[in-house]
Amino acid sequence: MDWARLDTDQLVTVSILARKIKAFAEWVELAALRRVEDITELAMALTEPEQTVARRKEASEVLETLPRLAELLRRGELDFRRLDAVRERVQHLSPDLVTQVEDALVEVAAGLNRTQLCRKTTALVAQADPEGYEQRCHKATKNRRVEFSPLPDGMAKLTWILPATDAHVVFQQLCKDARSLPTDDRTTDQKRSDVLLDRLRGTSRDWNVRTFVTISMETLMGLTNDPGHLAGYGPIAADTARSLAMHGPWRGILLDQYRHATAITTDTYRPTALMKEFGHVQAGGTCTAPGCASPIQEYDHITPLASWPYRARQSSGPLPVAPPPQTRQLHRHPRFRRHFTLDHPERPPLHNQPHQILTAPVL
Repeated sequence: MDWARLDTDQLVTVSILARKIKAFAEWVELAALRRVEDITELAMALTEPEQTVARRKEASEVLETLPRLAELLRRGELDFRRLDAVRERVQHLSPDLVTQVEDALVEVAAGLNRTQLCRKTTALVAQADPEGYEQRCHKATKNRRVEFSPLPDGMAKLTWILPATDAHVVFQQLCKDARSLPTDDRTTDQKRSDVLLDRLRGTSRDWNVRTFVTISMETLMGLTNDPGHLAGYGPIAADTARSLAMHGPWRGILLDQYRHATAITTDTYRPTALMKEFGHVQAGGTCTAPGCASPIQEYDHITPLASWPYRARQSSGPLPVAPPPQTRQLHRHPRFRRHFTLDHPERPPLHNQPHQILTAPVL
């Protein structure tokens, strides 16, 4: 193949086909592993550790537990990493509940990246089995730890595993500390690393970030144990959500028949603090651009800016204070800052639908 003669669309098509072929090959491997009895002999033939082959054989159970999602793997519409992430999250459920979760995922899984699919699956598992989810959350706290791993070039990695609510507060505080630093040649990642070290050394300030937790009135009153929702993470144990609710201000959110937040509105052009809080609740704390799971940093318009009925910016007259009637909180996209920039002002809008650039054959 003469790669130099391929245009961009052809290269994209080749990349998609390669992904589909890889996914099909992974399905073939899982189907073969499902029928292998002696994994020791297979590990020697593959020159792989026996534990690695054993974990892969365990993962092959997904062909039976999630047959419709496994079919997406065979057709090249879903890769093994995403499929295995679903398997890990449903392995504690009964067969009936696994089927219920698969029913909700089979039509949308192919259009979600791994982070989005993990969050959606976790939410579905928590909804399907709230009591079991809470028990597993409490049990998982026993796995909290800090690990040290050496890296090349005089560097090392610290891995800190702790409850999601604590981790969320720590990370949000590091982000806020990093933004407060003066502009210099350091990246945001470098600044977060520096402020974390400052806090561990006791040379930084008090904690002053807010955490957004959504909890139903029934769960708050102890009538049910439905999981709460931590913005930017996902479902958390009911007891944890109730504990957090006791240490912060409350705000009522009215839900429609589809359990979507719809109550908070405003006529102010620039989003107020109230609107931002509502955006976090409505979007789950993450950017609404396709494939993005980054925290919300800006708020974008669903109605394109160019369609607003006001005079052009080159006009000598002032711009209107308020947007047209259709621009309200319900017509705003919470965005990560880079995706907000991509939408303004000359770039095409980022639609909240998967991009259909081209179609490749299905194996």
